[in-house]
Amino acid sequence: MKIRIPTISPRDYQVPFLKAFDAGTQYSVISWHRRAGKDVTSFNALMKRAIQRPGNYYYLFPTRAWAQRALWDNICEWAGGKKLIDLLCPPGVVLRKNNSDFFLDLINGSRIKIDGTDNLNFVGQGGSGYVLSEFSLHKEEVSGFLAPILTEGSAFVIFNGTLRGKSNHLWRLYENNKERKDWFTQWYTLEDTKTAYWVGDGVSINPELAGKINPYDGKPFKNIQEDVDSGIISYAMARQEYLNEAVSQVENSYYGHELQILRNEGRFGNYSGSGRVYTFWDLGTSDATSIVFAQLVDGKPFIIDYHESTGKKIEDYATVINSKNYNYGGHYAPHDVSKRMLFGDLVTRAKEVGIDFRRVPKTNSVLQDIEICRRMMRDVCIHERCQDLLEHLDSYREGSAGRPVHDAHSHGADAFRTMVMAIHLNLVESYLGEGMAKNLPTRVGSAQEYVNEHANTESQRPLWERVRGIDTSLLDNWGGV
Repeated sequence: MKIRIPTISPRDYQVPFLKAFDAGTQYSVISWHRRAGKDVTSFNALMKRAIQRPGNYYYLFPTRAWAQRALWDNICEWAGGKKLIDLLCPPGVVLRKNNSDFFLDLINGSRIKIDGTDNLNFVGQGGSGYVLSEFSLHKEEVSGFLAPILTEGSAFVIFNGTLRGKSNHLWRLYENNKERKDWFTQWYTLEDTKTAYWVGDGVSINPELAGKINPYDGKPFKNIQEDVDSGIISYAMARQEYLNEAVSQVENSYYGHELQILRNEGRFGNYSGSGRVYTFWDLGTSDATSIVFAQLVDGKPFIIDYHESTGKKIEDYATVINSKNYNYGGHYAPHDVSKRMLFGDLVTRAKEVGIDFRRVPKTNSVLQDIEICRRMMRDVCIHERCQDLLEHLDSYREGSAGRPVHDAHSHGADAFRTMVMAIHLNLVESYLGEGMAKNLPTRVGSAQEYVNEHANTESQRPLWERVRGIDTSLLDNWGGV
């Protein structure tokens, strides 16, 4: 029985790389846009070499979870529900398939290991070939670990990915080696591959493809603008991913790298944990107040909801909290909560309306806190209803002075940081009594409407409501209530 390798025929624009690889190129950098087939083409090259020359071969993603989702468990609907790994490595050439450690032993003695570089398992193992997928999102020291192996032997390495700006190692590899004859470098945009078109929002790329059939899949060519209009992808992200521009969606984003991994590992979706819900706040005065709602599962945060609004009283936020009908375990506010004067003594006022705050103490450095947030991000899951929070975290960035920019995105990011630091400092505990909230509103309205509906006696009405009937002249020295 004859088996053709590669099993998935390459597209026209993929052929130059494959020819260069077959000719013996040791170092390759292929920066192609989303859905251009970077991983299928790179794996085809690695697979062919593994059949030709017995050895150990590594296909590496930024994380092990990403490797499992993108390659090992990826089911291809266009191939009748077969797994991508089984299409790329047909049973006729596979002697053994290990589904727990993600490796394939081939009939000629070669082993193909699929993994992430986050655990550094590949270090010290030696190999005949390496692919580093989405290299801009790998830790920068990864290529340093590979350098001795590559210089001492004849192992090849393929770096692939979209560029995501110029402040990353994929861009530097491309720029430093694009003129070197012993390297193969390629930078493809949508105009180069002709696999889709984008017409709308002042963009006109490959308009001639509209209404025509894509020869690669037999379906009409896709207009990227449709995904932008539907909200599936933002305009900025679409330019980064499909046009493969050397501009990050948000330059100097603190969490851009970690959030890209979060998305690719499938940790942004219809997620919810179990147990009680905790809220984490960033309290504004003239600007926004942000609230993150999270559950903890084995100490890992599942963010299930998010609220943000401006210029409201603490009573209004009590209405928001109660209307969601969650079983709350605790409410956590930043260290300066008692100094926030929009509501007077906010801790006292909050307790009067049913929000019993605990404070997260001030730490030595905001930048150190941000680094802790980055590390914890690998354990975070975010529900798809929290799209606004995700956008704030994406856009939270460093300014020219080396400090976080204070803008519309910083409030949500600060509430997220309140959550992370409360967990990091082991402050989160279920201190509120079970079943405390009984009369929950069916909608979110004004604080006064909520009180009128749910307070049966004068004594049940909070202090802020009971003083409404007092002569306002008596309140002049209070600064208003």
